[in-house]
Amino acid sequence: MKTEPIKKHLTWALLTMALMGLPSMSMAAEYYISPTGNDTTGTGAIGNPYRTIQHVLDSVAGAGDTLTLRSGTYQEAIEIGRPNLTIRSMTGEWAVIQCPIDDPDKGVAVAFDVDPEHSDGSRLERVEVIGGYWYGIKFETKWDWGGTDRSGASNITITGCKIHDTGESCIKVTPESDDITIQQCEIYNSGRNDPDSAEGIDNVNGDRMLVQGCYIHDVTGTGMYAKGGPTGVKFERCLIKNCGSAGILVGFDTSPEWFDTDTNPDYYENIDGEVTNCVVVNTQYSGIGLYAAKNPKIYNNTLVDVAKAGHSGLYFGLTFQDWDPEAGRPPSLNPVLRNNIVVQSAADNTTAMEIRWDDELGGMSALSGSPTMSNNRYYIQGGTAGFVDERPGSEFSGGLAAWKSHISGDTGTTEGDPGFVDQVGGDYHLSATSPCIDSGTSTGAPLTDYDGNTRPQGSGYDIGAYEYTTTANPIPEIQANGSNTSITVSTGDTLSVTISLDPGSHRDEAADWWILASNAADWFHYDVIGGTWSWRAGLSVAYQGPLFDLTRFEVLKAPQDLTLPPGDYTFYFGVDMSINGSVDFDQLYYDTVSVAVTPTTGSGQVNPPEEEVAAGY
Repeated sequence: MKTEPIKKHLTWALLTMALMGLPSMSMAAEYYISPTGNDTTGTGAIGNPYRTIQHVLDSVAGAGDTLTLRSGTYQEAIEIGRPNLTIRSMTGEWAVIQCPIDDPDKGVAVAFDVDPEHSDGSRLERVEVIGGYWYGIKFETKWDWGGTDRSGASNITITGCKIHDTGESCIKVTPESDDITIQQCEIYNSGRNDPDSAEGIDNVNGDRMLVQGCYIHDVTGTGMYAKGGPTGVKFERCLIKNCGSAGILVGFDTSPEWFDTDTNPDYYENIDGEVTNCVVVNTQYSGIGLYAAKNPKIYNNTLVDVAKAGHSGLYFGLTFQDWDPEAGRPPSLNPVLRNNIVVQSAADNTTAMEIRWDDELGGMSALSGSPTMSNNRYYIQGGTAGFVDERPGSEFSGGLAAWKSHISGDTGTTEGDPGFVDQVGGDYHLSATSPCIDSGTSTGAPLTDYDGNTRPQGSGYDIGAYEYTTTANPIPEIQANGSNTSITVSTGDTLSVTISLDPGSHRDEAADWWILASNAADWFHYDVIGGTWSWRAGLSVAYQGPLFDLTRFEVLKAPQDLTLPPGDYTFYFGVDMSINGSVDFDQLYYDTVSVAVTPTTGSGQVNPPEEEVAAGY
């Protein structure tokens, strides 16, 4: 059963937008690829697929086309060199692109190229990427080709994918690869060849990157960073766990040749970066670090067991930029840090905040002036939070009260146990007795929390990534032949699809009810409003009315009602709390079940569930 709305909002939205976009894409082609296909005799039809992805990219597909991958493993490294291509697993199936990590000639498993054309506007959806001597996914650039064109692969979306077991970093963004979106992905096991250069996401000067709803874990380097001067990078609603270095870095340390000094003459490592609603757990160094960051905003994050080997939970670090005399190495400027929770162990490190200074290169400072801070919560288990400022003329080392006086700020900030539901068990939601409830500031706070709940829920904003709520959300459930997981049946076998609803505390509240089905080409809805109590073509609301307890109501019985032709089907049951006939994603709760119908007679056995992309959330 899938009941947490934030994990599913985006999937639903993408499916809906894809449907709405079909008329404008009517001239684009779809090609099927299968590990059992044939590049010589294949036509790309579902019954006669090609075998290799690169063959279709090089010799068949044009701009705007879709490559649909059948289930299985594709042992190849691919380069995408045309715009607006979509590469995706077939609905109800899971494709794996696997590249060795011991062959330097196969350095990248999936490369978004700039030659012969830019791969701008492309998408990678629901695909597992394994390996690559250096990277799992890389966005290429012309930055160092010489000449005036220094553009990179841009406006590309990676959604619902797994990227793991790579030689170095899992995802690499190069200069001028702008407007990259990475969402709802699981990223893990980096650094198989070089653990010292092995981030989950490594962005060097790619503007406006959005990383949203990702689970990044077990990386030997930093979970994710954006350095080299990118503007407007946002990290939001991500879970970062088990990092050999830091959790999230806004800026870091970059060689001078990768900066755009026309727009960034001072060599800031990051400009206008934001980190909101992220949960960072178990890092050797800082939970969130700021390096030569201009105007960074750090709001409503929860950091637990961070900075175990050094630095501090929230950290202002130094950037050396290769000790190049031409580089700027500026201090961070105008940082804002509000509503964050920092939890550390006294057995590891009691320093919750540190501002660095070094006498090299004539003296280097990590921060200009004082940070703007308020309404944070620090907790050093078995000790007292320490704060350090190493800057000459501003040296400081002490506790929270003296720190507030030192920076003339951090009002509303407190120290002590934040009151998690179950810290040992990894549940960092706020308990009913948490002192962080209603203790945050509304200034700059995000409008929703990590789970997608609206802020505020009570009389004030809460501190940390989770907003405390007493509201019991509706729990919709949809089953196929009594199963919550994917099943396979044969044409002619009995298929029963049923829905159930626990309205929670929303009983009798008016809502839109959605009962939908989709295959590779079409959408259908169960029609109650029209009085037919049957399936009809199109995307439409099934019913509008109050929520109530519903137990195993059957909405489809095959072959009694109809006979489904062979194919993959996904059934949806959801409710949203705004009764207007449109899908309201911020108030949507829903469940899905997948059914594969095969052309041969079978027993209709239940298959094992496919592992979810965001496993471990």
